Amino acid sequence: MNRKHLFLLLFAISALCQAADFKPARVLEIRDASEVGASTVSDSSEGLSGAPGFVPAVLSRCRIAVAIDKTSYTAVYPVNKHLKITDFSPGDFISARIEGNKLVIKTLDGKEMKSKIVSHEPIQATASPAK
Repeated sequence: MNRKHLFLLLFAISALCQAADFKPARVLEIRDASEVGASTVSDSSEGLSGAPGFVPAVLSRCRIAVAIDKTSYTAVYPVNKHLKITDFSPGDFISARIEGNKLVIKTLDGKEMKSKIVSHEPIQATASPAK
């Protein structure tokens, strides 16, 4: 086996191993987490004679909480062409993995998106009511 074939084989195995890290994660919550950024855009329509004003800009984001291996992980992602708030609903299963302090999810179009985990906690088992 020559070097090229060996490299391709190792690359394929690496890709399969990385894809295997994803687990089915149940969406617990998805909600709007958009923010108004203060002083993000300068309005200099006054020219040199007046002081520039600041125009707030909206940063579209969504907060997603998922359950993986009896733990709830929450992260905030930008809303863009790959991820929209309406893409998932509570109870849906998505592909996700933990990578250090990041939650990595796969969007509907197959894009991997990473975001810092803002909270994580064990999921308490619900006891069935006694009869």
